[in-house]
Amino acid sequence: MATNNTKTTAAAKGAARKQSKTTAKAQATKTRHAAEKTAATARKGAEQTEAAAKRSAEETAHEATTTLHQARAGVNAAGEYVAAAAETAIDVPVGAALTAAERLNEISDRLNTPSKREVQVRRVRSQLRRELNKVERRGGTARKRAIQRAKRTRNQVEREVKKRRSDAESTLKSNRTEAEKRVREVGDRVRSLV
Repeated sequence: MATNNTKTTAAAKGAARKQSKTTAKAQATKTRHAAEKTAATARKGAEQTEAAAKRSAEETAHEATTTLHQARAGVNAAGEYVAAAAETAIDVPVGAALTAAERLNEISDRLNTPSKREVQVRRVRSQLRRELNKVERRGGTARKRAIQRAKRTRNQVEREVKKRRSDAESTLKSNRTEAEKRVREVGDRVRSLV
């Protein structure tokens, strides 16, 4: 009977080990698939961000020409467009793609035993949270820089428009003064002849 209990205990332990391996393998596969999905999403977001940035640059250049004729309205619209595009497109996706790729390599190296797997899964989760926060801060910083550049460009364009306007007004005023002077001279000549 003792032999029977030993066989049963050994079989139970073997079944438990097999179940543990299967669970750990399934968890690792699930984690890997989630990381791959995150990386794919991040790549897609980065591509969309790049395309949006190209479109944004082309549209901003076109709007800058229009701004010379429509100073504030065009500049404000361009500034708002750049700010909105930078906020929505840059904050997370770029950094998330890099982080997900690095973490995927680290995870596969550290999953040798079930207890290590559990420890590593917890560690990776907390590390991903920290990294996500870091990535979000990097994205926020990049967005703020883009907004500052847009404001700087807007201010430069406004100054240029103001300068050209004052130059045009000055030229117009001097031309008008000159024309009035000549009209007076012609009037004086006509009066002297009559």
